[in-house]
This record gives sequence, structure tokens and C-alpha cells, in this order.
Amino acid sequence: MEPEEYCRLILSSAPKSTEETIPTVSAHGRIAAEDVIADSPIPSFATSAMDGFALDESALTSARTGAEVDVHGDVPAGAIPVDITPGAAVRVMTGAQVPTTAEVVVPVEFTDANRTGRAPDRIRITSWPQGLRPGWNIRAVGEDTRRGDTVITAGEVINSASVGTLAMMGREAIRVRRPLTIGLIVTGDELVTDSATSTQPFIHNSNLPMLSSAIAAAGAIPVERSCGDDPAAFRQIIDELRDSVDLIITTGGISAGAFEVVRQVLSDDHSTFLRLSMRPGGPQGHGHVADVPLLHLPGTPTGAFLSFHLFARSVIAARPLSSRWKKAVYAGAEITGHSKAVSLVPGRFTDGGEIVAFDRSRLRDFAGAEVIIRVPRAPGVIHPGDVITVLDC
Repeated sequence: MEPEEYCRLILSSAPKSTEETIPTVSAHGRIAAEDVIADSPIPSFATSAMDGFALDESALTSARTGAEVDVHGDVPAGAIPVDITPGAAVRVMTGAQVPTTAEVVVPVEFTDANRTGRAPDRIRITSWPQGLRPGWNIRAVGEDTRRGDTVITAGEVINSASVGTLAMMGREAIRVRRPLTIGLIVTGDELVTDSATSTQPFIHNSNLPMLSSAIAAAGAIPVERSCGDDPAAFRQIIDELRDSVDLIITTGGISAGAFEVVRQVLSDDHSTFLRLSMRPGGPQGHGHVADVPLLHLPGTPTGAFLSFHLFARSVIAARPLSSRWKKAVYAGAEITGHSKAVSLVPGRFTDGGEIVAFDRSRLRDFAGAEVIIRVPRAPGVIHPGDVITVLDC
């Protein structure tokens, strides 16, 4: 089974997200749960795009002959607008409401007026742009956003520009998906967090901090647990978490060895274990305990890292892996696919925006990677200049 097919399988039992309404100022990084529709145009009144002078049609015609134009009125941004006396000008600042009869706004640098200080009594326009058109430097009503436009789509991640757009619309709150709470159980007697207390051969527990940070980066809330190879202890942790989390992710204990604690406890009634046609990270598993979905990742740090990005992130976002791959142009050395599996290789962008691969696929290499490159199984080969498939990491 290839990764995309497996992802479709596990998505059928992905946890259902719930929703909450939060203040706009707190929405950065959250996933929108509603389409946000503009209920009024932006800008809601015609505004000046420059510091300068608003002229009506007759004043513009006169100014084109080289004549001076009288200035009657001064409108800073946020001030109540004034009408243009026919044939005259009004000084306006950037963002100020322009008079309804304004034909253009002439920037101050195109005139003989001082850029600061009180408004002059009259101005002369000293230079003209080519192709001057009505509405020059006037932002029309709805030029940015029209009433009825969809400005944020449900399912989008809200970024800083989204927050600014909501604030621009006067939206003080937005409905978002409530973050999933994910139980993370890292198994293995050999893993230790505090090496100073260990009296036997050990491996530093990298999976727990690595995947906990990855869960948080995906917008979910991690609940961390470590467990050795004792089935009773593992069962106790599962029973403890299942009433308080939306999803449980485990690492390790799913291969064919004698001390595979996850497989021992869950294989009969709760989970299915299989080997995918991918490397690293072939061993995988999925299941349920009560109504809580289970996702079982391999224990090798590189396999756990890749499995999280391919499968756990798809489950958290409720998006199939097939829709998450992106296209890029490859510029590195030739890569030959593995004879029996899809290969996952770390890659990075060049200054020109193309992708090159790292020489090896260790965790330390993925630490410097920007993308995961999908290398099709042999006889598939990636050549320089090929369009390839990549995943952000």
C-alpha cells in the first residue's frame, strides 16, 4: 500500500473538529470555521491615495493651461470632508475622504506647494503624468473589497493579513475550529529523558519533544506520555487518555519483535498494523479505542518524523495526503527510486526557487530541510529539470 492510499484509509476515522468563537486579535494561526463575507465595501467612501490636492473638472481644465488654482479647504485623514468650490482645489491627505466632485488628486510633489505646513492659498501644477485619467489617485468605494466578497474561506489558516482584513471590516470575532487535543505516547524501555539517572544502556528520547513540538506547530494541543515495554503500563496510559483527547498517537512497538508493546496490547481488538511501500517509515498502524482514533507511528526518529508529516498532519487538517503534495522543479543530482518503495528524501530550495536533495535521509538532514521529496519507486528516476512532488516540512 502506498502512502496516499493509506492516508485515505485513516482519514475515514479522523476526529471530528468542533468550533468556537474567538476575538479577531487572537485568531492568528487558527483555522477558520466559516466563510467571512464582506457586509460593506472597503473603502466605504472614496479616499485619497496620496497627499495632495483634489481638483474638480473645471479646476483641472484651468490647471492644464498653466494657471494657478485657488485652494479652499484642508482635509486631514479622519476629518469631515469639505465640498470643492467650483474651479478650486481642496488639500487632502492620504486616507482622507475626497469631495464627491473631485476629478483627480494631484500629489503635492507635482505642484509648487510646500509638503508641510498650512495649506497654501493657491497652487500651480508643475508637472503632469502621461495618460492622466479621471479618478487619478482616488480610491473608489469598494476598490479593495466589494460588499458580498468572500474575504476568508472556511478551512483557511488565519495569518496576520487575515487578522488585518477582519479588523479592516470591523469584525471583532470569528468562528474557528477548536484545536484538537492529541495524546502522544512514546514507547520503549531504551528511551530516557534524564540520562543522569540511567544505569543501563539508553537512547535519548528524541521522539517525545520532536513530535510534541510538531503537534503544537500543527495547531493542536499535545498531551505527553512516555512508556516502557510493559503492556499493563501502556494499557493504563491508553485508558487514562481516551476520555480527554481527540486522537492518540503512539511511536514504537509496532514491528515484529518480541517486545512490541503497542501491537501486543491493541492488535486483537483495536488496531490494524501493516507495512507501507515507503522508506523510511514503512511500519504503520491505525485503530480506535472507544471513540478515539489511534495512529501508530514507527519508533525510529526519522520514520516517526516523516510519518507525522505525511499522516498525522493530514488527519489533523482533515486533508488527504494526495491534495497536500506540491509541485517544484528539481535542480540537484539524479535520484534513482528504490525498487520496492516510495523514497522520502530531504530537500531545500536554491536561490532560484528550485529544489535540491540532501545526500542522506537522516534526522539531522531533515533538520536542515525545507521540503520532503517524493521519489517514485524504481524504475522511476528524478533528473535535473524534472517537475517533482514535494511536501512542506
